[in-house]
Amino acid sequence: MASVRYLGLIFGLIPLVASAESTAPSIASSVAQVMRAGTRSDGPGVVVLVRQGNRTLYRGAQGKADIELDVPLEPDNIFRIGSVTKIFTAALVVKMARAGELSLDDSLQKYLPKFPNAEHITLRELLNHTSGVADLTKNPTPGLMRSEATTATLVADIASRQPDFRPGSRWSYSNSGYILLAAVIERITGAPWHEALEKDVLIPLDLHHTTRDDDTKIVHSRALGYSTTDAPYLVSRAAFISMSVPSAAGALLSNADDLATSIQRLGHGAVIGPRGFAAMSTPVRGIPGITSATSYGLGLYLWTVRGQQLVGHTGQIDGFASAVAYLPKHDITLVVLSNDDNFDAKTMVKRLAALALGNPYPEVVGVTVPEATASALAGDYEADDHKKISIVVKDGALYYSRVGHSMLLLQMTANGDLHFVPDDLSYLRPKASSAGGMVLEDVDDGEHIERTFRKLITVNRSS
Repeated sequence: MASVRYLGLIFGLIPLVASAESTAPSIASSVAQVMRAGTRSDGPGVVVLVRQGNRTLYRGAQGKADIELDVPLEPDNIFRIGSVTKIFTAALVVKMARAGELSLDDSLQKYLPKFPNAEHITLRELLNHTSGVADLTKNPTPGLMRSEATTATLVADIASRQPDFRPGSRWSYSNSGYILLAAVIERITGAPWHEALEKDVLIPLDLHHTTRDDDTKIVHSRALGYSTTDAPYLVSRAAFISMSVPSAAGALLSNADDLATSIQRLGHGAVIGPRGFAAMSTPVRGIPGITSATSYGLGLYLWTVRGQQLVGHTGQIDGFASAVAYLPKHDITLVVLSNDDNFDAKTMVKRLAALALGNPYPEVVGVTVPEATASALAGDYEADDHKKISIVVKDGALYYSRVGHSMLLLQMTANGDLHFVPDDLSYLRPKASSAGGMVLEDVDDGEHIERTFRKLITVNRSS
């Protein structure tokens, strides 16, 4: 179930900024409609790029790059890309393995001998999030995120944490794994991780606007980052984060053109060869924690859109949200960049992929929920993996609730499915169980039943 909020409701749209000479009319209006699903005229916005081969199908922007100075976003603006950085870090490590500088199955002990349990952690497990290394961003040390940090400082912070699980026993996303890879890269090359990345990946891919962010650097065409809330709509400058902390897990800047070029060229075998990209695109299998939404290779998510493999990555960092994706079979590249960290770039990039494939996801249209139906749905549910959720009725509306998370508004469609507000491709499908109770099927992206929740309590949870 996706937890990141999607595009807001339509409020006073502004005109699209697009390169008309390179826009394909057959898809441009449909992409524009998806973009209009939620950027305010006076708020942060989004840049979208869709290519097939070397042909640009759509390249446009809407919203503001700087709200205070009333500067509109342009398609070539520079954004922080957060965890999309992991694609490049993984490509560098795969290239180094191809050159014989390391092996993906080397133990971490070979490079960081003092790191706890390093003899049982492999570089491959760091790349595919099966190492069990605790993610320092989930419970950051006080003051860490605002302080200038060296790679050694970050490694020491990670080393002080208890591991989440035994290496190789399950999957759980961890930025710390990629910070440790930065330390490995520096140990082997003798250079800062970002300099090695530039020399061996960014320059060979012919990228001109992709670089490590620096809090003191002046970057021309940089979009400012913002945070928004959905209801009521509020916008503020994003919280400060020292860009030394995300390191090789999330510290790069880039623009839509560079990101589209990079994933397409990697997909064609540039820098890492066809086998290297195949390795990056081979998912982890057979361990707990893997779902269709979290299927992961080496620095790449492996999604399915309308039956087609979509590879890519998302990024979310203070002030920014991003997604870059590639349909290998169709040579279609998609990039979504937003300067709003509340923007659901993943949902948008999947909607765009379905559009490019000629099989778009349907628009969600809500209907009034009968009182008796709402009462029957309300209650607590649990899945076989022990994940628990609740359906709550409040002021006549339905809400999705999880412990420790804010409630999310639901809308029911004519066929009885429960969709999130704002929109999300994942939804809940209510059904009567064979035992006579109520179950909710968690349908991921409209294509896979992720899990089934069974109702535990049949009382009405109203407020």
